[in-house]
Amino acid sequence: MPQYEYQGITATGKSIKGSVITDSVNAAKVQLRRDGIYPSSLREMSDVAGVQSKSSLGFSNYFKRVTTEDLALMTRQLATLIGAHIPLIEALSALTDQIENPKLKAAVAQVKSDVNEGAPFHRALSRFEDVFTDIYVNMVSAGEASGTLEIVLQRLADFLEYQDRLKKKIASALAYPILMIVVGFAAMLIIFTKVIPQIASVFTENKQTLPVLTEIMLAISNFLVSWWWAVLIVIAVVFESIRRYLKTQSGSRWWDQFKLRLPVFGGLVRMIAVSRFTKTLGTMLRSGIPLLTSLGVVKNVVDNFVIKRAIDQATTDLTEGANISDPLKRSGQFPPLVTHMIAVGERTGELEEMLEKVSEHYEYQVNSKVQTLTSLLEPIMIFLLAGMVLVIVLSVILPMLEINNAAL
Repeated sequence: MPQYEYQGITATGKSIKGSVITDSVNAAKVQLRRDGIYPSSLREMSDVAGVQSKSSLGFSNYFKRVTTEDLALMTRQLATLIGAHIPLIEALSALTDQIENPKLKAAVAQVKSDVNEGAPFHRALSRFEDVFTDIYVNMVSAGEASGTLEIVLQRLADFLEYQDRLKKKIASALAYPILMIVVGFAAMLIIFTKVIPQIASVFTENKQTLPVLTEIMLAISNFLVSWWWAVLIVIAVVFESIRRYLKTQSGSRWWDQFKLRLPVFGGLVRMIAVSRFTKTLGTMLRSGIPLLTSLGVVKNVVDNFVIKRAIDQATTDLTEGANISDPLKRSGQFPPLVTHMIAVGERTGELEEMLEKVSEHYEYQVNSKVQTLTSLLEPIMIFLLAGMVLVIVLSVILPMLEINNAAL
């Protein structure tokens, strides 16, 4: 549906501007008048249907994506407005004017339009699957049903902010080693294609037998000078092939299993998955969503096939009358602390509280682990780059010393 930008006057004489999503100009005018707005100008902006439009398939849509931070801020603002006893329609209208992200702005505008026409809030949100996740929609649905929408939105905002913090910690931990690898690769490429060929002329003029290390460096240099473009093509092809394979079902399963088996990073991957699982499940249960429904939604947050399979088995056992802690323990994918706390929560009827305690514990563990790994990666990367430079320097210095000795 097209989006229309308007300027108008409210019934109280206040000037207002904003946007509305409807089928036509006439429908936009009707909707604005129904909202008590008398438009002085109305023009079409873009096609922002609830389903994905053609423009959303373009490269530019990547830069218009809705981040977790954007969604958390919007949710926090909506919770504040509803907590101030402002009706949902007015709260959504106020949010539409405040949101800066164009994709989220258009989605909220359409949600407001649907709610204004009588649709339940959660159903209006569900039209935008790429903006509002299943967790978001299910929690809003539970809040509407129980009359605790403000509380649910506050919990959602807390949860989204937690997810955003976790993503940023992981990104910050990976940024340094990736940067060092890129810089190191570029430096080696320059040395082998520009520096070593110039030094090689000195060796060839003296016609002296060179050390094995120097001959290897010269061979690599000659190859890169002649075939650097082929090397880049091969790297690009291998990278793309691996990326495509990891997108397949078998590739994704292998990668998920491989990550958990890594000596150092495997523990961190497991901690992150457990932290997400316990935090999400605890948040949903506190919002009044049944355990079975919560498990069906939570497994998509974990983003690891091995852990997801364990949750699926726990869900199956739960439908057959069993508890949730035993299948999680049998899977071997959850630390004993997690399964023990969940078992205690099931026995005492305080599962939500136990899940939140486990989540807090593992959030602290993730923070500590990320900081430790970050502090260790820096000297390791420096040592590796220094070792590579030392090898290159030795390959140049050794024949130089032999030339000087021969001259003497």
